[in-house]
Amino acid sequence: MVYRLKRSYCANAAFITADSTLEQIRKLKDGNGLYIWQPALTAGEPNRLLCFPVYTSAYMPAVEAGEPVLAFGDFSYYNVADRGNRSFRALTELYAGNGQVGFVSTERVDGKLVLPEAVQVLKMAGTVANG
Repeated sequence: MVYRLKRSYCANAAFITADSTLEQIRKLKDGNGLYIWQPALTAGEPNRLLCFPVYTSAYMPAVEAGEPVLAFGDFSYYNVADRGNRSFRALTELYAGNGQVGFVSTERVDGKLVLPEAVQVLKMAGTVANG
């Protein structure tokens, strides 16, 4: 994945994966017996995989055959857009017994990768053994 990404996107590239996939990646070693996972040495800095930042997302699938399990690239080409009005509603009745007011807010958003060549996606092939 790292070498398939065009060089112009590597400067801002990062990995995104699921927590459960990251658990398995942290056990991987290179040909010299060194872990490819590098924990952050400074507070506030991201952990790294092959020298690139690694982030997790609850929306990435876990390791399963045919599923995308790892994305790598420049995610500044992923745009998030508002798709409607924001709405706020006060819930006075629900909390009135305690002298409080609750609020519910909703907003519809959408997202799209506007330059597909900026991100590489790794899908699992074949079957995955549990254990």
